[in-house]
Amino acid sequence: MTDENTPAAEGGSGNGSAARPRTRTREADVVVVGAGLAGLSAARDVLRAGYEPLVLEARDRVGGRLEAAAIGGGLTTEMGGQWSAPRNSRLRVAAQLVGAEFFRSHDTGASLLEVAGKIRRQRGKVPPLGPGTLVDLVQAQTRLDRQARRVPAADAASAPDAARLDASTLGAWLDRAVRTRTGRAMLDVAVTTIWGAAPHQVNLLQALAYISGAGGFEALTTSEVQDRVVGGSTVIAEGLAAGLGDRVLTGVPVTSVVDTGSGVEVRAGRLKVKARRVIVAVPPVLAAELEFEPGLPKERLTALQALPMAAVTKVTAVYDRPFWRDRGLSGQAFTVRGPVTATFDNSPPTGGPGVLLGFVPGDRARDFAKLDAADRRRAALATFTRLFGPEAGDPGLFLEKDWAADPWARGCYFGLAAPGTLTGVLRVLARPIGRVHWAGTETATDNYGGMDGAVASGERAAAEVLTALTEPARTRV
Repeated sequence: MTDENTPAAEGGSGNGSAARPRTRTREADVVVVGAGLAGLSAARDVLRAGYEPLVLEARDRVGGRLEAAAIGGGLTTEMGGQWSAPRNSRLRVAAQLVGAEFFRSHDTGASLLEVAGKIRRQRGKVPPLGPGTLVDLVQAQTRLDRQARRVPAADAASAPDAARLDASTLGAWLDRAVRTRTGRAMLDVAVTTIWGAAPHQVNLLQALAYISGAGGFEALTTSEVQDRVVGGSTVIAEGLAAGLGDRVLTGVPVTSVVDTGSGVEVRAGRLKVKARRVIVAVPPVLAAELEFEPGLPKERLTALQALPMAAVTKVTAVYDRPFWRDRGLSGQAFTVRGPVTATFDNSPPTGGPGVLLGFVPGDRARDFAKLDAADRRRAALATFTRLFGPEAGDPGLFLEKDWAADPWARGCYFGLAAPGTLTGVLRVLARPIGRVHWAGTETATDNYGGMDGAVASGERAAAEVLTALTEPARTRV
């Protein structure tokens, strides 16, 4: 029996001539490109229906934009997506299927607000600001929520005046709605932290739909979406992958998808997979770089290119214990100074070790990336020290993840719609093209950009494929 990694298996002749790499061919009913929550959920449903999926993942791990980092003692912390809300029903079901449990992030105690050169404690939802700034913020948020309620989260393009909103930005809206300098500075940083881009880079219609889906702007800036998975969110992805066994291949970057007319051929280096259908479940910016034969319609290629990723760096400091709790602090902080703009207590449910998480978003993340590693650590810990005292400046472990530098993500948290595209080309982003189907959180209608949206998109794509396999005459072309 020949090992497939030997020269003979790769086409070596045994007479001393150079070995010629040989293409390996596999077969499946459905190929899934990408082993994030979307791809794994799709493959799970395909397998449940009695068909054979094969998942191809470029990374050497599963999880996509979920990533874990070891912090000692057999514990990990999340360097990618991590939070959910009780309303995220599809994610909850997926977690239950793999035996994952949720816990509430620590949010007991006062939060901190650094603005106008001062650090203030905040208890409750009302920030400690002067009356003029406070009224300005409340009025702007009230108007924003009122307008968001008119935008269906699952179908933003059907909202009244959708085309006008789609052509504008959240920054332009803030220009008209906010009067005070401090109020505007706070909202600019809040928006950049939430979306990973400056307000004038955020599509207004997309922002309103996102706010609508969350239940209001305040839900995006407080601890209402703070449930975490015991052991980290990657536990769900790893559990789904375990259920698929050797049907998941990692370290296999897909380069091309060919619709042969009777099936599909998916190429990944020397691997060729023949299948009946394919589900592309990677970020649109990556899907746009795959070679498709026949080529994608111009409208679809434009749609894939119309969702550039935001820029976010996630930094984590690990301490012997969560010392900030001794001072009655929750670990949550918001600062307009930066480079870290928001912090959270990201400690395990056992309470130790103490873990502080911080976000460096948008242009700050790009500037942060230009520093060397020592200076990035120094700059991030300077923010932690200002907020939480000198003890924060000496962690036992410092971790960072620049998602814009990740070649298989190109950014985080999710794709930001270019102006005018939500009412245009993006309306067909999830529609199958021949035997090619599409998944990923950017194709989700509900919970766009989140883990729940990823799971939902995978389930939707799997349902489309299963319908096509069982009723080929009704296949959408």
